[in-house]
Amino acid sequence: MSTSIQQRLTLSPQTIVWGLLIANGFLIALMLALAKSATASGVPALTYAFWQTLIAGLVLFLRSPTFAWAPETRLTTYFVISGLTGIAVPNAIAFYLVTKLGAGFTAIMYALPPIFTFLIATTMGLEKRSWIKLAGLSVAVSACAWIVLQRHSEMAQPNGLWFALGLLIPTALSIGNVYRSVAWPARAKPMALATGTLLAAAALLGVLAVLSGTQLKVLEFGPRVVSIILLQGLLTALTYYCGFELQKRSNPVFYSQLGAVAAVFGLVIGVVWFSERYSLTIWLGAVIVIAGLRLSNRTPRHSA
Repeated sequence: MSTSIQQRLTLSPQTIVWGLLIANGFLIALMLALAKSATASGVPALTYAFWQTLIAGLVLFLRSPTFAWAPETRLTTYFVISGLTGIAVPNAIAFYLVTKLGAGFTAIMYALPPIFTFLIATTMGLEKRSWIKLAGLSVAVSACAWIVLQRHSEMAQPNGLWFALGLLIPTALSIGNVYRSVAWPARAKPMALATGTLLAAAALLGVLAVLSGTQLKVLEFGPRVVSIILLQGLLTALTYYCGFELQKRSNPVFYSQLGAVAAVFGLVIGVVWFSERYSLTIWLGAVIVIAGLRLSNRTPRHSA
Protein backbone atom coordinates (compact mmCIF):
# COMPACT_ATOMS: atom_id res chain seq x y z
CA MET A 1 0.00 0.00 0.00
CA SER A 2 2.72 2.48 1.03
CA THR A 3 4.74 1.58 -2.07
CA SER A 4 1.74 2.33 -4.29
CA ILE A 5 1.21 5.71 -2.63
CA GLN A 6 4.90 6.54 -2.96
CA GLN A 7 4.83 5.71 -6.66
CA ARG A 8 1.82 7.99 -7.18
CA LEU A 9 3.54 10.80 -5.29
CA THR A 10 6.77 10.50 -7.27
CA LEU A 11 7.04 13.42 -9.68
CA SER A 12 8.02 12.84 -13.28
CA PRO A 13 11.25 14.43 -14.55
CA GLN A 14 9.24 16.79 -16.77
CA THR A 15 7.09 17.91 -13.83
CA ILE A 16 10.23 18.63 -11.82
CA VAL A 17 11.87 20.77 -14.52
CA TRP A 18 8.65 22.73 -15.10
CA GLY A 19 8.29 23.22 -11.35
CA LEU A 20 11.87 24.48 -11.13
CA LEU A 21 11.25 26.77 -14.12
CA ILE A 22 8.14 28.36 -12.58
CA ALA A 23 9.65 28.65 -9.09
CA ASN A 24 12.85 30.17 -10.46
CA GLY A 25 10.91 32.65 -12.59
CA PHE A 26 8.97 33.83 -9.57
CA LEU A 27 12.13 34.19 -7.48
CA ILE A 28 13.83 36.29 -10.18
CA ALA A 29 10.80 38.59 -10.39
CA LEU A 30 10.76 38.89 -6.60
CA MET A 31 14.50 39.65 -6.68
CA LEU A 32 13.84 42.63 -8.97
CA ALA A 33 11.02 43.85 -6.73
CA LEU A 34 13.24 43.75 -3.64
CA ALA A 35 15.99 45.50 -5.59
CA LYS A 36 13.62 48.31 -6.53
CA SER A 37 12.66 48.78 -2.87
CA ALA A 38 16.32 49.04 -1.83
CA THR A 39 17.68 51.12 -4.72
CA ALA A 40 14.75 53.53 -4.37
CA SER A 41 16.09 54.20 -0.86
CA GLY A 42 19.40 55.33 -2.34
CA VAL A 43 21.44 52.13 -2.37
CA PRO A 44 23.64 52.07 -5.53
CA ALA A 45 22.73 49.24 -7.88
CA LEU A 46 26.32 47.96 -7.85
CA THR A 47 26.39 47.91 -4.04
CA TYR A 48 23.13 46.03 -3.85
CA ALA A 49 24.23 43.48 -6.44
CA PHE A 50 27.52 42.92 -4.57
CA TRP A 51 25.92 42.17 -1.21
CA GLN A 52 23.17 40.11 -2.80
CA THR A 53 25.64 37.75 -4.47
CA LEU A 54 28.13 37.68 -1.59
CA ILE A 55 25.50 36.73 0.99
CA ALA A 56 23.98 34.13 -1.34
CA GLY A 57 27.40 32.64 -2.10
CA LEU A 58 28.33 32.43 1.58
CA VAL A 59 24.99 30.81 2.45
CA LEU A 60 25.52 28.09 -0.15
CA PHE A 61 29.17 27.74 0.86
CA LEU A 62 28.14 26.99 4.44
CA ARG A 63 25.54 24.52 3.17
CA SER A 64 28.01 22.64 0.97
CA PRO A 65 29.26 19.44 2.63
CA THR A 66 32.21 19.20 0.26
CA PHE A 67 33.65 22.18 -1.55
CA ALA A 68 36.96 21.44 -3.25
CA TRP A 69 36.97 23.68 -6.31
CA ALA A 70 39.65 26.24 -5.41
CA PRO A 71 42.73 24.26 -6.55
CA GLU A 72 41.27 23.57 -9.99
CA THR A 73 41.95 26.28 -12.57
CA ARG A 74 39.32 24.78 -14.85
CA LEU A 75 36.58 25.36 -12.29
CA THR A 76 37.84 28.82 -11.41
CA THR A 77 37.56 29.82 -15.07
CA TYR A 78 34.07 28.35 -15.18
CA PHE A 79 33.01 30.32 -12.11
CA VAL A 80 34.39 33.61 -13.44
CA ILE A 81 32.74 33.38 -16.87
CA SER A 82 29.51 31.99 -15.46
CA GLY A 83 29.42 34.64 -12.72
CA LEU A 84 30.13 37.46 -15.15
CA THR A 85 27.56 36.50 -17.80
CA GLY A 86 24.88 34.99 -15.59
CA ILE A 87 24.96 37.24 -12.53
CA ALA A 88 27.30 40.23 -12.36
CA VAL A 89 26.49 41.97 -15.66
CA PRO A 90 22.72 41.30 -15.93
CA ASN A 91 21.95 41.91 -12.24
CA ALA A 92 23.95 45.13 -11.95
CA ILE A 93 22.20 46.53 -15.02
CA ALA A 94 18.78 45.26 -13.93
CA PHE A 95 19.08 46.79 -10.45
CA TYR A 96 19.99 50.12 -12.04
CA LEU A 97 17.12 50.04 -14.54
CA VAL A 98 14.45 48.82 -12.13
CA THR A 99 14.00 52.28 -10.63
CA LYS A 100 14.01 53.87 -14.10
CA LEU A 101 11.69 51.54 -16.00
CA GLY A 102 9.83 49.64 -13.27
CA ALA A 103 10.02 46.09 -11.94
CA GLY A 104 7.61 44.71 -14.54
CA PHE A 105 9.39 46.17 -17.53
CA THR A 106 12.87 45.25 -16.31
CA ALA A 107 11.70 41.67 -15.88
CA ILE A 108 10.79 41.67 -19.58
CA MET A 109 14.51 41.95 -20.39
CA TYR A 110 14.95 38.50 -18.84
CA ALA A 111 12.46 37.10 -21.35
CA LEU A 112 14.51 37.87 -24.46
CA PRO A 113 17.34 35.26 -24.29
CA PRO A 114 15.43 32.17 -25.59
CA ILE A 115 15.63 32.93 -29.30
CA PHE A 116 19.31 33.90 -29.11
CA THR A 117 20.12 30.86 -27.00
CA PHE A 118 18.27 28.64 -29.46
CA LEU A 119 20.18 30.06 -32.44
CA ILE A 120 23.53 29.67 -30.66
CA ALA A 121 22.68 26.16 -29.47
CA THR A 122 21.53 24.96 -32.91
CA THR A 123 24.60 26.49 -34.56
CA MET A 124 26.83 24.61 -32.12
CA GLY A 125 24.85 21.38 -32.55
CA LEU A 126 23.59 21.40 -28.96
CA GLU A 127 19.95 21.59 -30.03
CA LYS A 128 18.20 19.91 -32.95
CA ARG A 129 16.59 22.21 -35.48
CA SER A 130 12.86 22.41 -34.91
CA TRP A 131 10.58 24.75 -36.82
CA ILE A 132 7.89 24.40 -34.16
CA LYS A 133 10.29 25.39 -31.42
CA LEU A 134 11.69 28.24 -33.52
CA ALA A 135 8.16 29.48 -34.28
CA GLY A 136 7.12 29.32 -30.63
CA LEU A 137 10.22 31.13 -29.41
CA SER A 138 9.87 33.73 -32.17
CA VAL A 139 6.28 34.40 -31.09
CA ALA A 140 7.34 34.75 -27.44
CA VAL A 141 10.27 37.06 -28.21
CA SER A 142 8.20 39.14 -30.66
CA ALA A 143 5.61 39.61 -27.93
CA CYS A 144 8.38 40.76 -25.58
CA ALA A 145 9.56 43.25 -28.21
CA TRP A 146 5.99 44.47 -28.55
CA ILE A 147 5.80 45.01 -24.79
CA VAL A 148 9.05 47.00 -24.91
CA LEU A 149 7.69 49.27 -27.65
CA GLN A 150 4.40 49.78 -25.83
CA ARG A 151 6.13 50.60 -22.56
CA HIS A 152 8.37 53.04 -24.39
CA SER A 153 5.37 54.86 -25.87
CA GLU A 154 3.64 55.03 -22.47
CA MET A 155 6.55 56.78 -20.74
CA ALA A 156 6.51 60.57 -20.60
CA GLN A 157 10.25 61.08 -21.19
CA PRO A 158 11.76 57.75 -22.21
CA ASN A 159 15.55 57.54 -22.30
CA GLY A 160 16.73 55.50 -25.27
CA LEU A 161 19.99 54.72 -23.46
CA TRP A 162 18.08 52.84 -20.75
CA PHE A 163 16.45 50.58 -23.32
CA ALA A 164 19.76 50.01 -25.11
CA LEU A 165 21.43 49.21 -21.79
CA GLY A 166 18.63 46.78 -21.04
CA LEU A 167 19.53 44.73 -24.13
CA LEU A 168 22.84 43.81 -22.50
CA ILE A 169 20.85 41.73 -20.00
CA PRO A 170 19.54 39.14 -22.49
CA THR A 171 22.82 39.22 -24.42
CA ALA A 172 24.84 38.26 -21.34
CA LEU A 173 22.28 35.70 -20.22
CA SER A 174 22.20 33.99 -23.63
CA ILE A 175 25.97 33.60 -23.65
CA GLY A 176 25.90 32.31 -20.09
CA ASN A 177 23.11 29.81 -20.78
CA VAL A 178 25.10 28.11 -23.51
CA TYR A 179 28.49 28.38 -21.79
CA ARG A 180 27.30 26.73 -18.57
CA SER A 181 25.91 23.76 -20.46
CA VAL A 182 28.93 23.34 -22.74
CA ALA A 183 31.51 23.78 -19.99
CA TRP A 184 29.58 21.98 -17.23
CA PRO A 185 32.35 20.28 -15.19
CA ALA A 186 32.19 16.50 -15.05
CA ARG A 187 30.87 15.12 -11.75
CA ALA A 188 30.25 18.65 -10.44
CA LYS A 189 27.14 19.14 -8.32
CA PRO A 190 24.73 22.10 -8.74
CA MET A 191 25.34 23.27 -5.16
CA ALA A 192 29.10 23.62 -5.69
CA LEU A 193 28.70 25.30 -9.08
CA ALA A 194 26.11 27.75 -7.78
CA THR A 195 28.34 28.58 -4.80
CA GLY A 196 31.45 29.19 -6.88
CA THR A 197 29.56 31.21 -9.48
CA LEU A 198 27.99 33.48 -6.86
CA LEU A 199 31.27 34.08 -5.03
CA ALA A 200 33.07 34.79 -8.31
CA ALA A 201 30.32 37.24 -9.29
CA ALA A 202 30.60 38.95 -5.91
CA ALA A 203 34.37 39.32 -6.38
CA LEU A 204 33.89 40.80 -9.87
CA LEU A 205 31.25 43.24 -8.59
CA GLY A 206 33.50 44.21 -5.69
CA VAL A 207 36.39 45.00 -8.04
CA LEU A 208 34.06 47.00 -10.30
CA ALA A 209 32.75 48.93 -7.28
CA VAL A 210 36.28 49.83 -6.19
CA LEU A 211 37.29 50.89 -9.72
CA SER A 212 34.17 53.04 -10.11
CA GLY A 213 34.41 54.54 -6.64
CA THR A 214 31.07 53.06 -5.54
CA GLN A 215 30.51 52.90 -1.79
CA LEU A 216 29.86 49.37 -0.52
CA LYS A 217 28.65 50.35 2.96
CA VAL A 218 24.94 49.72 3.52
CA LEU A 219 24.44 50.14 7.28
CA GLU A 220 23.97 53.89 6.81
CA PHE A 221 20.77 53.22 4.85
CA GLY A 222 19.00 51.90 7.94
CA PRO A 223 17.74 48.57 9.29
CA ARG A 224 14.93 48.28 6.70
CA VAL A 225 17.35 48.29 3.79
CA VAL A 226 19.74 45.93 5.56
CA SER A 227 16.82 43.54 6.18
CA ILE A 228 15.91 43.65 2.49
CA ILE A 229 19.49 42.88 1.50
CA LEU A 230 19.69 39.94 3.90
CA LEU A 231 16.38 38.58 2.61
CA GLN A 232 17.57 39.11 -0.95
CA GLY A 233 20.75 37.17 -0.23
CA LEU A 234 18.82 34.19 1.15
CA LEU A 235 16.37 34.17 -1.76
CA THR A 236 19.22 34.53 -4.25
CA ALA A 237 20.95 31.48 -2.77
CA LEU A 238 17.76 29.50 -3.33
CA THR A 239 17.30 31.00 -6.81
CA TYR A 240 20.72 30.05 -8.14
CA TYR A 241 20.80 26.64 -6.48
CA CYS A 242 17.48 25.83 -8.17
CA GLY A 243 18.77 27.44 -11.37
CA PHE A 244 21.79 25.17 -11.60
CA GLU A 245 19.59 22.19 -10.74
CA LEU A 246 17.28 23.20 -13.59
CA GLN A 247 20.18 23.59 -16.02
CA LYS A 248 21.50 20.17 -15.07
CA ARG A 249 18.11 18.55 -15.72
CA SER A 250 17.23 20.39 -18.95
CA ASN A 251 19.01 22.01 -21.89
CA PRO A 252 20.12 25.59 -22.71
CA VAL A 253 16.99 26.47 -24.73
CA PHE A 254 14.53 25.19 -22.12
CA TYR A 255 16.51 26.92 -19.38
CA SER A 256 16.52 30.22 -21.28
CA GLN A 257 12.72 30.34 -21.07
CA LEU A 258 13.16 31.06 -17.37
CA GLY A 259 13.28 34.76 -18.23
CA ALA A 260 9.87 34.77 -19.90
CA VAL A 261 8.33 33.22 -16.79
CA ALA A 262 10.07 35.87 -14.69
CA ALA A 263 8.70 38.57 -17.01
CA VAL A 264 5.10 37.53 -16.47
CA PHE A 265 5.58 37.33 -12.71
CA GLY A 266 7.37 40.69 -12.86
CA LEU A 267 4.36 42.38 -14.42
CA VAL A 268 2.08 40.94 -11.74
CA ILE A 269 4.39 41.92 -8.87
CA GLY A 270 4.86 45.39 -10.36
CA VAL A 271 1.10 45.96 -10.28
CA VAL A 272 0.44 44.40 -6.86
CA TRP A 273 3.50 45.70 -5.00
CA PHE A 274 4.37 49.01 -6.66
CA SER A 275 1.01 49.93 -8.23
CA GLU A 276 2.65 50.06 -11.64
CA ARG A 277 0.14 50.47 -14.44
CA TYR A 278 0.30 48.64 -17.75
CA SER A 279 -2.02 48.93 -20.71
CA LEU A 280 -4.19 46.13 -22.02
CA THR A 281 -1.83 45.69 -24.98
CA ILE A 282 1.07 44.93 -22.61
CA TRP A 283 -1.00 42.30 -20.79
CA LEU A 284 -2.01 40.85 -24.14
CA GLY A 285 1.70 40.65 -24.98
CA ALA A 286 2.32 38.72 -21.76
CA VAL A 287 -0.38 36.20 -22.71
CA ILE A 288 1.21 35.78 -26.15
CA VAL A 289 4.58 35.16 -24.49
CA ILE A 290 3.06 32.26 -22.55
CA ALA A 291 1.37 30.93 -25.68
CA GLY A 292 4.67 31.06 -27.59
CA LEU A 293 6.46 29.12 -24.86
CA ARG A 294 3.76 26.48 -24.84
CA LEU A 295 4.08 26.14 -28.61
CA SER A 296 7.86 25.83 -28.44
CA ASN A 297 7.54 22.93 -25.98
CA ARG A 298 4.68 21.10 -27.69
CA THR A 299 7.03 18.49 -29.15
CA PRO A 300 10.04 18.35 -26.81
CA ARG A 301 13.31 17.16 -28.38
CA HIS A 302 15.03 16.33 -25.13
CA SER A 303 13.93 14.27 -22.23
CA ALA A 304 14.26 16.18 -18.99
